[in-house]
Amino acid sequence: MYQLTSRRYWWPNMRQDMMDYVRGCADCQRNKINMQPTKAPISPIFPKPKAMPFETIALDFITKLPISQGYDSILTITDHDCTKATIFIPCKESMTAEETAGLIVQHVFPRFGLPSKFISDRDPKFASRFVRGLCKATGTTQNISTAYHP
Repeated sequence: MYQLTSRRYWWPNMRQDMMDYVRGCADCQRNKINMQPTKAPISPIFPKPKAMPFETIALDFITKLPISQGYDSILTITDHDCTKATIFIPCKESMTAEETAGLIVQHVFPRFGLPSKFISDRDPKFASRFVRGLCKATGTTQNISTAYHP
């Protein structure tokens, strides 16, 4: 505004007058870009004291990888409360929810037993009716986190 106006006009304290005008103008406030957007507060998932390994697990996919031995994704299963150890399982991005649940049953249950809680994002493979049924059948709590706030 100052640059456009100063091409034709000038008066003492012109810049300050314009800044005051913009600060007090309702239309200017509505249309200006918010440089400090407010974000929703993040609510962390606190670890359970004295937890056993893989009692609470966090699930996620690493996708869009170059194809290697027929696989293009990795399913990561992380121990959330105890050791922070992670199991990396090669898989395909086109897998179904049933196949994903099969990998969890195959790689976690025999080694560590049934987890008490699954933490995942809102991927349809984790939020599907099949996985909810698996959680209900095994007595596992499903905790689906908010997008971009793991």
